[in-house]
Amino acid sequence: MRSIWSGYLSFGTILVPVRSYAASGNLHVSFHQVHKEDCGRVRYKKVCEKDGEELKPEDITKAYIVGGECLQFTDEELNALKPFSTKIMDIQGFCKLDEIPLEALSKPYYLGTDAPTKGGAGKSFLLLKEAMERSNKVAIVKWVSRTSEYIGMLIPHGKGLLLKQLLYNEQVRSIEEVEVLESSVTDELVDKGIQAIDKMTFSFEWADYTETYTKEVKELIEKRFLGEEIEVEEFSLPETRSIEAELEKMIESD
Repeated sequence: MRSIWSGYLSFGTILVPVRSYAASGNLHVSFHQVHKEDCGRVRYKKVCEKDGEELKPEDITKAYIVGGECLQFTDEELNALKPFSTKIMDIQGFCKLDEIPLEALSKPYYLGTDAPTKGGAGKSFLLLKEAMERSNKVAIVKWVSRTSEYIGMLIPHGKGLLLKQLLYNEQVRSIEEVEVLESSVTDELVDKGIQAIDKMTFSFEWADYTETYTKEVKELIEKRFLGEEIEVEEFSLPETRSIEAELEKMIESD
């Protein structure tokens, strides 16, 4: 597996040489956009909106517009704000796993040791991993990638460490913004709901779940390639009775 970042994990005054790896992959099939008439690929060009000129990478820079004024910045100027952070993932402290809000959890990454040429890489990594396991704590880390600063949760996982990127509190919208209609249910109805839940309770096996939509898309592509007719079925919701009747059906079903 190819690493996507290498640097140091700072554990107090101890620097742990590490590499990070993407823990997830894309399963989806990518389609091209083409011209209907001749199947020519649609291409996007970077064009200046003022003079219509197509721009090369060296002609483009970052800017922020304030009151109609264009303030330009170089990559060097932006990187200078955090000159060491791009190579150091700083452990802010340790806490219990249940202190992390579920809505904050985001992308997963793996952390492993860096090249053996960096002295003590394996020993310092193992020290941190075992100390976290025995203390039953997770680490809160902060790091900078490109021009963005991230926070994450680090937890022992298998032979390495699992890093879960965390959303900032201000990134997560309040549940209070969600519209939920006011209603009421009887205790009897809730009891039947619990019975239905008990009947549907099972041992979750993560590996048993596979992404099936991509398989169906590939089968569709194969049909088109073979010149077979593709039938588009109309979608319709199943007919339902009252909530009470549906619960009874769920409870009584085998």
